[in-house]
Amino acid sequence: MSPPPLILVTNDDGIDAEGLRLLVQALLPLGEVMVAAPALQQSGSGTAFTLHQELQSERAPSLVDGVAAWQVSGTPTDAVIVGLRQHAPRPVDMVVSGVNPGPNLGADVIHSGTVGAAMQGFHRGLPSLAVSLASSEPTYLGAAAAVGARIAGALLASGRALFLNVNVPPRPPEELATTRVTTLASRSVERLLDEVTPEGMIQRRLEYVAQANLPEGTDVWAVGHGLVSVTPLDTDLTAFHALDEARQLLLG
Repeated sequence: MSPPPLILVTNDDGIDAEGLRLLVQALLPLGEVMVAAPALQQSGSGTAFTLHQELQSERAPSLVDGVAAWQVSGTPTDAVIVGLRQHAPRPVDMVVSGVNPGPNLGADVIHSGTVGAAMQGFHRGLPSLAVSLASSEPTYLGAAAAVGARIAGALLASGRALFLNVNVPPRPPEELATTRVTTLASRSVERLLDEVTPEGMIQRRLEYVAQANLPEGTDVWAVGHGLVSVTPLDTDLTAFHALDEARQLLLG
C-alpha cells in the first residue's frame, strides 16, 4: 500500500503565523503534512535565497498535533529548499504556501515571499499553491485556508504539476463557493510607504491601493467582485509580444 501524499507547507510570515497553522489544519485530510517555514517574518522577499552564510534549521513546536515542523533562519525560498532536501522523510508530492494575510495580486506577485516559496516547488516539478487572504484583517484566515485546501485537493487529484496563485476575498465560507480562473492584472495594487518610528527609524510597509476600471477576468477584478481568484503562473518571463520589436531595435 502506497503512503499518503506528503505536503510541505510554508509561508513568508514566520513559523508562528496563525495563517500557517490554519492552513496546516485544513490540509490534513489530504495526506501527511510537514512544515518548513522561516523562523522570522520575511514578507516581500520574493524568490530571494541565502548565499555566503550558513543557514540554521531546527525543530519547532508542532503547529498541529502530529505535524513535524522546522524553522529556517532564512527566506521562504530557503525554507522550502531545506525542507525538501533535509527534512522530508520521503519525496514531497506538493508544496503549499500561506495563508498570507494580505493580497498577492497583479504585478505585486514579483516581490511576494508567499508566491516565491511556492515557486520553489514548481521549479522541482511539483504541484504548488500560494494562498493569500485579500485582507490584512485575520477574521477570515480560516475561510481562506479552507479554500486553499479545497483547491489543493483538486490539484493533487488531477496529477498535474501546476503552479496556482490563489487569492481569497475576505468573506465568510458560505460566500466563497465561486472560483474564477484569472490572469494577473498588469498593474501594482500595493504601494511602498516609508514611516518614521518614535525612535526616529525609517520602517517600510506595503499598503493596498483600491483599484477601479480593471478588465474583467483579472485577479484584482475577481477579488473585488467577491470571487476566489486562481491564477496559473509560470516562471517564463519572456515578453513574447515584444520579440519583434527587440529584433528591430538590435538589427535596425
